Amino acid sequence: METRTVEEVGTGPGLLEAVWQYRWAAAIVTLVAGAVGFAASFLQPTEYEAQAQLLLADPRTSGVFQDTGQTFIDPTRYVRNQAEFATSTPVLDVARAIVGSDLPLDDLRERVTVQASSELDLLTIAALDPTAEGAAALTNAVGEAYQQVAAGRVKRNAQAAVAELEQSIRELQTRIQQIEQDMRGGDDPALQAERDAAVAQLVSLESRARQLAVDASLYGSGVTLFERAQLPESPATPKPLRAALVAMVLGLMAASAWAWWRAEHTQSADDRQDAAPVLGAPLLGEVPNFGAVGVTGTMPAMTAPHSVAGEAYHFLVAALGFALERAGGSTVLITSGGPGAGKTVTAMNLAVAAVRDGRRTVLVDADERMRGLTRTSAIAAEPGLTDLADDAVPFAGCVGLVKVSDDIRLSFVPAGSRLSDPAGFFRTPEFRKALGRVQEQAELVIVDSPPLLSVADASAIASQVDGIVIVVTRGTPLRQLEEVRERLQFIGTPVLGYVFNRSDVGRGRAGYGYGYGYGPDAPPQNGSALPAARSRAKAALTRRRS
Repeated sequence: METRTVEEVGTGPGLLEAVWQYRWAAAIVTLVAGAVGFAASFLQPTEYEAQAQLLLADPRTSGVFQDTGQTFIDPTRYVRNQAEFATSTPVLDVARAIVGSDLPLDDLRERVTVQASSELDLLTIAALDPTAEGAAALTNAVGEAYQQVAAGRVKRNAQAAVAELEQSIRELQTRIQQIEQDMRGGDDPALQAERDAAVAQLVSLESRARQLAVDASLYGSGVTLFERAQLPESPATPKPLRAALVAMVLGLMAASAWAWWRAEHTQSADDRQDAAPVLGAPLLGEVPNFGAVGVTGTMPAMTAPHSVAGEAYHFLVAALGFALERAGGSTVLITSGGPGAGKTVTAMNLAVAAVRDGRRTVLVDADERMRGLTRTSAIAAEPGLTDLADDAVPFAGCVGLVKVSDDIRLSFVPAGSRLSDPAGFFRTPEFRKALGRVQEQAELVIVDSPPLLSVADASAIASQVDGIVIVVTRGTPLRQLEEVRERLQFIGTPVLGYVFNRSDVGRGRAGYGYGYGYGPDAPPQNGSALPAARSRAKAALTRRRS
């Protein structure tokens, strides 16, 4: 069966569903963000903003820049340069003098912004001040200062260009005088031609100098229109209502993103088919919540075999039989991703249902750490599974009989002697030998193991069985099931399917507690072992230890 990741399954709620699911948290975050935005804005100092505009002349149409050697191919670049120039130190110095302010230049530069239009040769000047009058005055002062400094710069550039032209004119005049002196000695056509060329060049330079002076006077500051700033009617800051609204929108967006992430990463198996694509295994059957169907206790397969819950386990036995037949084996491991899924209850009820069905069944407690089945069976833990590795210990002495009905008994192998390294034992040939001795005595072996993700024992046990059944309780996180699937991929034992446990709303009574104690999975049953065989097994075990 094809497996998919949690993201590929896509069973999580959409954005609106996620927000609705966490609506109270989203509402609180939104309101708190709005309150913080309102308070932060309200605490800001009052600032007014005024704006003025400068419409600039196109420098390409002026001879001032042509004669000074400046070329502007991109007019928008010229406007951007002028925007930077408007906040330069020379301009701000003049502006500060106009308004009579002693504000440092760095502080003044923070209050003034100049933006260049991308469509027009237009500069927009904006200035902030605690008063409306101050904002308008500072804005207009920057506009006036720009014009003064720009006009002075144009004038100086023009004067420098004229000075160069005048120097060239003087040199030409001197050259013409020299040629005329040379021509007094005779009529030399070459000298006459040179004089005529020099005179023509002189006339051109004098014309250019006069035109440059005229252009500089006409161009002035390069501003064709100065639209002065008006008094602002309301402050630019603070605007607490607007700030609160923006903060609420941002808070809602953040809360929505969190709610979606939370819902996506907390997807759970709430429906019986939710786990199938993640585990890549089929659903073997569904077990309802016992209380929801009127069953008391945790052993409906024994105490109420004809109830809804009891019939569910009989159905599971049939499905498990078909799955084992396809897999080609007789030993199945019952495990879960984590504690509390009800795997021990499932293992016991499955074994009871199987033996009622006439199958020669042996139930094995391989959860050596918690020993849930051993505790609930009222059968002594020793000798048991861990002792079967010793050939001197008779098999019959390691098997107890659990009373299912007056004429039906379930063979049960308890956990056995305590081990210092359970995970190490389950990886050894001794465990394979012990499990093999059990398999020789039954057509169906049901093994209860620790949760797969809790300790390493389950992985070691899983590698020695013919198939694995995973117990998935309602509400199990899909991320946990994804980890289970990844763990099982390294083991290689086929997953026969999964059991969807406690399908009705409500929490089951089973309890599993690695590190937190063990809750009773089932009331103690009347268990027994063959007395003589039990005595012989204990004697053999004593000899082995000695």
